[in-house]
Amino acid sequence: MIKRRKAGSVAAIVLALVVGFLATRGSPPAKPNPPGTFSFAVLGDAPYYSWEAIQYRLVLRELDAHDLSWVLQVGDIFWRPCTDELYRRSLDWFNGLRHPVIYTPGDNEWTDCWEPGSGGFAPRDRLQRIRQIFFEHPTRSLGRQNLSLVSQSSRGEFPEFVENVRWAQEGILFATVHLVGSRNGLEPFPKRTAADDEDAKRRTDVAAAWVRETFAEARALSASAVVIAFHGNPAFEAPVADPHRQAFEPFITALEEEAERFAKPVLAAHGDGHEYIVDHPLVRRSTHRRLANLTRLQVPGSPEVGWVRVVVTPGAADPFAFEKHVVPRWKYW
Repeated sequence: MIKRRKAGSVAAIVLALVVGFLATRGSPPAKPNPPGTFSFAVLGDAPYYSWEAIQYRLVLRELDAHDLSWVLQVGDIFWRPCTDELYRRSLDWFNGLRHPVIYTPGDNEWTDCWEPGSGGFAPRDRLQRIRQIFFEHPTRSLGRQNLSLVSQSSRGEFPEFVENVRWAQEGILFATVHLVGSRNGLEPFPKRTAADDEDAKRRTDVAAAWVRETFAEARALSASAVVIAFHGNPAFEAPVADPHRQAFEPFITALEEEAERFAKPVLAAHGDGHEYIVDHPLVRRSTHRRLANLTRLQVPGSPEVGWVRVVVTPGAADPFAFEKHVVPRWKYW
């Protein structure tokens, strides 16, 4: 009995030490950018639940600790409900970061808001509120540091598209385009109208136009790479006739043709799938050849709460390197 008690005491002490270590261990120290590089963050699809919101604060703290040129939020900033209160909570989080923040909306914020659990809102009304709350000043970023942006809304024919923006750093051109999950906002819902369908088509056509204009600008600037960021997973790897993939036409065609013509590195960064993926999924349909110069980054999402650090080496043949950062499931402090 004495030996068993001693063994039990030793085990309890070891367990207490392990728990104490885990409880006090913070985030890993931030890595400096290697010489000749800069880095930025991409994240999305979290927090969905109250406990993930606690973990998300750790993500924000980690982002602030890193030397990032900006933070790119690719949508699904919450799950439900679609209230102004939750919009403003996310806006406060973004504006609290020391880095510039560029945000492109996801389906959770507006296209899915017709669902009873999300508030039973009219999706297009929610989109209007998003544009009013997050994009009051479309030519500058969110965050404590402002980054100057070019907004597609400055084009006379696209005045409402304040969320589609472009900027450049060290010879690389970056752009966001508004594409969402739920089949790019085409999923049926009880009160869907012809106006919802027309808006979805216009939004996708405008996204394709912005992609083409971005690559034209990249060629004019002799840019060494292009980055296109959006929310919805367009099912690049699916057959061309797949209904999900078709929901993202003509954007996919524009990206395909422009990436092939550009013939330099292209990064397509998106969320929606919740699984961390880095691959080369796009095949040029006219030649059946994989576009090796186009890399796809899909960020992790709920139940993983985290972000991806993209380290950029301007002018390199393979300029993008990726680091996945996820808050451990047990960590809330």
